[in-house]
Amino acid sequence: MKPPAIVLCYCCEAIATTKDHIPPKCFFPAKNDLPGNSPDYRSQLVTVPACSAHNNSRSGDDEYTAAVIIMNSKSDLAFSVFNSKWVQAMLRRDGGLGKRIFSTATSIGVTSRENGILIPHATLAIFYEVKRVERVIESISRALFYLESGCQEKWTSECVVKSPKLLNRDLSNTQDAFSLSQINQAFIHGEKRQELGMTRHGVHPEVFYYQFLRSQQMNFIIRMVFYNDFAFFAFPKHKEAAPASCDLAL
Repeated sequence: MKPPAIVLCYCCEAIATTKDHIPPKCFFPAKNDLPGNSPDYRSQLVTVPACSAHNNSRSGDDEYTAAVIIMNSKSDLAFSVFNSKWVQAMLRRDGGLGKRIFSTATSIGVTSRENGILIPHATLAIFYEVKRVERVIESISRALFYLESGCQEKWTSECVVKSPKLLNRDLSNTQDAFSLSQINQAFIHGEKRQELGMTRHGVHPEVFYYQFLRSQQMNFIIRMVFYNDFAFFAFPKHKEAAPASCDLAL
């Protein structure tokens, strides 16, 4: 009888002792967070082999990132899940998640255009811990790369995470906002025209799907979309400067 094959972690050379959900399970609403006739968004979730360090080390970051995404999505599903699950999570007795998110909230003045008229008004800005979000998205990206390679390759080089949703602290667009918007539109256009294999991958695309584009030069970019409107891009770092501190505005 052959001994069981040794399986290594998707992210390092340690022996895998568990499985990591990609994205984390907390990103997907449970049945009791939804109306009775809703799909089971926690069925058939994708997993990768992981060591205990890479599966357990970021559990707090996973919850934080899931909350940030759902608070800033405009989809009806996200709004429903936010009210049924995340409001209670932020108000629970230990208060850790709510304090972490709302401790930086501040009132700011912004100007919007209505019927051609500029109207000033106050809104709430929350300065999120973007590094925590980036760590989670990076882990998801490395796992997706592992899966796309047929579980044969690992993404070991540095990773850059970007999102068109990220703003500077003064709520202005980031320096690369225009480029990110163009990339986002290119993916959408390519999907509609069925170009470059830009099909959606994901068992529950209403919550999460991704697209993977790889060039002949072995460079690649992964587009990850949560709740149909919150997109992240991940790609290998070459000679890019470190990303500036960014935040999301409510």
